Amino acid sequence: MSVEYQGRTYQVIDAHIHAFPDKIAEGAVARLQGISGITPCTNGTVGNTLEKLAATGVDRGFFLNIATSPRQQTSVNNSAAELNRVYPERVSAFGSVHFRAEDSLVELERIKALGLPGIKLHPDYQGFSIDDPELDPIYGKCAELKLPIVFHAGWDFYSPDRIHASPKAARRVLDRFPGLTIVLAHFGGMKQWDEVERWLIGRDVWLDTAMCATYGDPVQMRRMILSHDPQRILLGSDCPWEDPASSIRFILSLGLSESLTRSILAQNAQRFLGLA
Repeated sequence: MSVEYQGRTYQVIDAHIHAFPDKIAEGAVARLQGISGITPCTNGTVGNTLEKLAATGVDRGFFLNIATSPRQQTSVNNSAAELNRVYPERVSAFGSVHFRAEDSLVELERIKALGLPGIKLHPDYQGFSIDDPELDPIYGKCAELKLPIVFHAGWDFYSPDRIHASPKAARRVLDRFPGLTIVLAHFGGMKQWDEVERWLIGRDVWLDTAMCATYGDPVQMRRMILSHDPQRILLGSDCPWEDPASSIRFILSLGLSESLTRSILAQNAQRFLGLA
């Protein structure tokens, strides 16, 4: 699979995808559609999501899972491990822990043993501020295990009146845990890109482009991309909430160099996963 653009062929890895077990997918997507007002581009099942990625030319996807309660940890991580086993060439499924779970640090060790590429934490859905010291044991353990953390960052439909992961707060975490690999989704902070430019651009942090095609200003996004570490930028869509085709077209339309475009569309994700 690949994408054709102006006579060139590009490999693509989407580093920000959501899918759900078949038995809950319909309800989960309907609930989130009601909150966001966005019409999804898939029905939320793994099968339909993989069909969408194939039709779009996406070779592999990071499937980001979230333990929204302490009791979900085990099942979420077992499901991620099974996805990676069944679709080893197409899926890189991430695990999750909940900071209220008494065994969260032990579960992180199990996640590492399962071979999951990292974890996803969503401050809004899980109910914490990114720089709350209560999360420090989890951050420290992930740094020790060399287990990356992907965070939702910035504004979210789920709690629109409170920013749980502002760029400034994320910067505090970066400063406290310099050995921790952090990916901040939505290019460092959904709808907070002025603050991203102030606090995060040029720092040792990975950024993905999820929802930037929908909400980002192309001029600002291009400026931030050119000012950040070119090896720390990942294509992301947030599928099913942004069509991967739109996410890809957005990057291709920015007039970036050929080498930077290829890095963002696939090569950086390959290095992140150790596939390069």
